[in-house]
Amino acid sequence: MNKKILVLLVLCLLVISSFLYAADEKVQIKFLHRWTQYMDYFEEIVKEFEEAHPNIDVEMQAISNDPFKEKIKIVLGTNEAPDVFFSWPGEFTNRFIRADKVLDITPYLEEDGWLETFIPSQIAPFIYEGKYYGTPFRLDGKVFFYNKVLFEKAGIEKVPGTFDELIEDCQKLEKIGVTPIAFGNIKPWAVSHYIGTLNQKMVTDETRYTDLDPAEGTWTDPGYVEALEKYVELIPYFNDFVNALTHDDARATFFNSNAAMMYLEIVEVPELEMYAGDELKENWGVFVFPDIPEGKGNQNYLTGYPEGFVVSGTTKHPEEAVEFLKFLTGKTAGKLEVEMLGWINGIKNVVGPEDNVPKGILETVDLVLNAEEMVNWLDSSLSAKVWDAYSVQLQMLTDGYSTPEKVMEAVQKAAAEVRKEFE
Repeated sequence: MNKKILVLLVLCLLVISSFLYAADEKVQIKFLHRWTQYMDYFEEIVKEFEEAHPNIDVEMQAISNDPFKEKIKIVLGTNEAPDVFFSWPGEFTNRFIRADKVLDITPYLEEDGWLETFIPSQIAPFIYEGKYYGTPFRLDGKVFFYNKVLFEKAGIEKVPGTFDELIEDCQKLEKIGVTPIAFGNIKPWAVSHYIGTLNQKMVTDETRYTDLDPAEGTWTDPGYVEALEKYVELIPYFNDFVNALTHDDARATFFNSNAAMMYLEIVEVPELEMYAGDELKENWGVFVFPDIPEGKGNQNYLTGYPEGFVVSGTTKHPEEAVEFLKFLTGKTAGKLEVEMLGWINGIKNVVGPEDNVPKGILETVDLVLNAEEMVNWLDSSLSAKVWDAYSVQLQMLTDGYSTPEKVMEAVQKAAAEVRKEFE
């Protein structure tokens, strides 16, 4: 055989074999989330996805909540960046978007009706400058949970409708020797939920939205000090050693009927139904944070935002990553999410009459779906520098070592430093 022909045949075989190898080679995408305690669920999701997509391997990693916040900042700047990762909508994600670390998925959402499958209020938080950068995984909101037995013992006939009524009820509970409100703030995201709610009720939307913009925020409106003054009114009715207790520690106090109320997220209903003592399990209710009539904010809003997932802006496999995102936050996974975790995702009609969903979950979810507007978590809304200043001062305020005025002075100083970064 002619040597040239032989060489050509060998080259052809090499090319063909390389194509065959490439066809058989699986695409690997990295997936990072923050729920180390719910690995069974995520392992099942990955398993079902891989079975339906035999050409894709999903490498999963989980990091618990607080370490996650630091880890993601670091890893997105390396070659180890995950293809799909958890994120809180708001400034927490927006800073990554500005750095081109998050993929614009608008074309994917619009091309086959995917966008229409979501509850509009739950996907709207993932819009930044008119484009979509993520999808909701679970909806959430913040409300007061209360012990009906303890309320009755204290002579409280109805839930408070105003902040002043809340204080009066706390006084009644204290008189019968019951801790009114359980609260653990060793991690200050917990206090951010109180302050975010109070800010929204005391300050106009226009002012609040301006201040949440890191390029514009000044935080000089007197309503922020007034919001902190309201928080100070609540402090005497919390359990002792608030800043030394974890949220879970305080929640155990409430679950065991050693406190009458706790400001909780609705995604904690499954925890209550599993771990609360018999008294509370049979006799709990919820009410939204009471109105503050003198406040300048809309009193019909509810604090809470969906949490979700985004695709890395540097992924080498955008099609496969988006396909996994679509499955992860879709209806099939959503039904399993309800069944295994008791959470509701952002898909329309994910729960039907045929689903055995506890009444308490449905009732609290309705509070979210019927809210006039949702207010993002304060810590997720702020630039890291402003939140650092806020959180330190809020813990000091809780312990009596700061004042509302000093808290806001520190916030204003940090906000001024952040504004300079955008000049």
